[in-house]
Amino acid sequence: VAGGSVGGMAVYRNPFEAFMRILQTEGVGALYKGVGAVVVAAAPAQGLYFMSYELCRDAIGAFGGEGMRQSAAGTFVAGAFAQLGGSVAWVPMDVVKERLQVEGQMTVKETYGGSLQALQRIIKTEGVLGLYRAYWIHQLTWAPFNGLYFTLYESFKTFAKENDFYPMTWEGTAAGVIAGAVTNPADLVKTRLQVARANPGVFDYDNTVDCAVKIVRREGVMGLFDGVGARVLVIAPRLALAVSSYEYLKDWMAPAPAPR
Repeated sequence: VAGGSVGGMAVYRNPFEAFMRILQTEGVGALYKGVGAVVVAAAPAQGLYFMSYELCRDAIGAFGGEGMRQSAAGTFVAGAFAQLGGSVAWVPMDVVKERLQVEGQMTVKETYGGSLQALQRIIKTEGVLGLYRAYWIHQLTWAPFNGLYFTLYESFKTFAKENDFYPMTWEGTAAGVIAGAVTNPADLVKTRLQVARANPGVFDYDNTVDCAVKIVRREGVMGLFDGVGARVLVIAPRLALAVSSYEYLKDWMAPAPAPR
């Protein structure tokens, strides 16, 4: 979230500088702030994500036929729907993780000892809805991302199979890089809004549009792409691993073809 817009918070020119300065000023542990929330929420969120994707694809196939199910439009809708399912666990995870991560980067109103303490304090001071802060901008960020991701992934997978283009794991990585870069502006706005309560003086945003306008005014259009390198480096391998594992498990669990 350190883009160089306002005083009072750490400013980094690139992911490598951020990495080195966090190590120097906060120590190795700072790189793992919020890991508790990730460990608890990541698996159920990923399960809800893939379940929602398959349920939506099956529903599209039932109403529109196999052609619609396999189409780019059908895949995009299913990918966006997958995000809605996964967000039940992902949004609270993001809020807790990001509140913890900004503590060493700026002056904050209060600090949390860890993921559990952050969770308890947010619920106590902001209610359960505090865990879903910026929920809709989260969907505006990730629903298009996942729609685009799965559209690209399925297209790349078809291309790879038709052309014997191996290894078969590159499709997830390539789709993640493209979709992650394209949707970075929305992710930046979402993150700024989710941590705004930590220091309203620094993140003085009224709403999503106000946040985007102020970022552009203070940091320029390229400010919307702050952290795009780090975003892509995290998203691409994670999704490649998750989708490859999912495809393997799906094939492994599929019923054996009936003997002729």
